[in-house]
Amino acid sequence: MPDESRETQSRKIEHIDIVLNKETQYRSKTTLFECIEVLPGGQRINGDDVDVSTALLGRRIAAPIFISGMTGGHPATYEINKNIAIAASRIGIPMGVGSQRAMYEKQDLAYTYDVKKVAGDLILIGNMGATKLLKYDNRKIQEMLDLINADMLALHTNPAQESVQPEGDIDFRGVYSRICEVGKGIRQPVILKEVGNGISKEVAKKVDGKVYAIDVQGAGGTTWVGVETYRSRGAYGSAFWEWGIPTALSVLESKSAFHGPVWASGGIRTPSDIVKAVAIGADMSGMAKPVLVSERKNGAEGVYRYLDRLIADFRNETGSLGFSSIEELKNAKIRISEPLASLLEQRGAAPKNLEDRKLFETA
Repeated sequence: MPDESRETQSRKIEHIDIVLNKETQYRSKTTLFECIEVLPGGQRINGDDVDVSTALLGRRIAAPIFISGMTGGHPATYEINKNIAIAASRIGIPMGVGSQRAMYEKQDLAYTYDVKKVAGDLILIGNMGATKLLKYDNRKIQEMLDLINADMLALHTNPAQESVQPEGDIDFRGVYSRICEVGKGIRQPVILKEVGNGISKEVAKKVDGKVYAIDVQGAGGTTWVGVETYRSRGAYGSAFWEWGIPTALSVLESKSAFHGPVWASGGIRTPSDIVKAVAIGADMSGMAKPVLVSERKNGAEGVYRYLDRLIADFRNETGSLGFSSIEELKNAKIRISEPLASLLEQRGAAPKNLEDRKLFETA
């Protein structure tokens, strides 16, 4: 019998190595944030007078930004999670960890995710693959979250990645019913997330009222089909490298069908991306690869400097558009150009609260 724990640990290190050293971006598909223009709301405001803080779980955080879960489950990953946690806590934003499957298979690996001992005030997001819900009962899930003192749980659905992963699990039968059960069966709020292929309005509708939030993790940034294609040495997946729903479209689709918070991630790279995400209704914006690159170069201090600059630039751009707060930015008028405008029309996916402030520019 294969040692599942050893295989899982090995995969964690392979993933980090490939993301850092191989070309794993979408090749032609973009996030479609380039199709969104946020129109000025008034006279320019000095960045120092702009408040970009927001609320999450009844707590104030520095900005509507979080660090997407990336790793854990191998001794070498603890240093990465620790450094990111220190920086996230210092700056005042949430952080996710990678899939906790490894600690389920080998509990003494829990320390690689347990970063609150160095960052006690951190909002920490646990992580599990949705297909594993069919094997874990709620008691076990609660135990895994409590072991690392997690504040939330992200359940990731990743059928595209699993389908090309050499050891992938492609049986998603019953998964959404189980997601809905877990959402009401554990203490922590549950987030449904993807891993780079986006969430459609059909999926968003299916979990509406059953989970706390949706993290779309759309197409346009890192493709995990691409990562697994490298791992399989090209045997699987190259035909699906470009498959997925662009992040901007996925946010808008989810907003049209889901009544809870919607988080934007997948190819978020710049302050402008975050400004646009907030303007179309995203409650949070997540980043992963840029944070990982900063951590590998300069540890916790590198991550802190990156985030500090990112938030300062986000604040300055928000002020340059004439908005003094996140709430004002959420009510900005926006112009949506092609091809996003037509895609929204075809999908019937423009959120109702956007109707009175959007300007479509169709061909």
